[in-house]
Amino acid sequence: PFHRERNPSCKLYTDHYYCFGCQAHGDVIRLVQELFRLTPIEAVKQINSDFGLGLDVDKPPDMEKINIRRQEIARQKAEQTNMERMYDILLRYYTLLDRYKMQYAPKAPTDDIDRRYVYAVHHIEYAWYLLETLNRTDAAEQIEIKTEVDRIEREYKRILDEWGE
Repeated sequence: PFHRERNPSCKLYTDHYYCFGCQAHGDVIRLVQELFRLTPIEAVKQINSDFGLGLDVDKPPDMEKINIRRQEIARQKAEQTNMERMYDILLRYYTLLDRYKMQYAPKAPTDDIDRRYVYAVHHIEYAWYLLETLNRTDAAEQIEIKTEVDRIEREYKRILDEWGE
């Protein structure tokens, strides 16, 4: 919408837009500003009117509510980052155990059994259980397994130091 082009190049995301042709980007307010040549306040009023949001855009903002909302968003982002970190730890641990299980499995009944194989066989199901639990529970229950994930992270690092990948 910002320049003439034969192929579409503007992508709309849930929280912003980006034009690959001219590198224009911004949030929904900025998009409305650019499309209709409006000031930021006029763009907010236009969105409010078009979508019937019922916002009282002429009164000053309630900074206490804004700060509470900002804190809530920051808390949610921190929680999401923590959940992604926990999932990453468990996935790396599970992947390592799976590799040990496959790579060090005895090839014949008379072969010596490698301790990495034994360790993997003993722990891989629990790692899978934790991954599934993390995926299927709500945030409150996910926090409960945080101490277990922290223990797994220490164990993962110990294993890498001792046996390597």
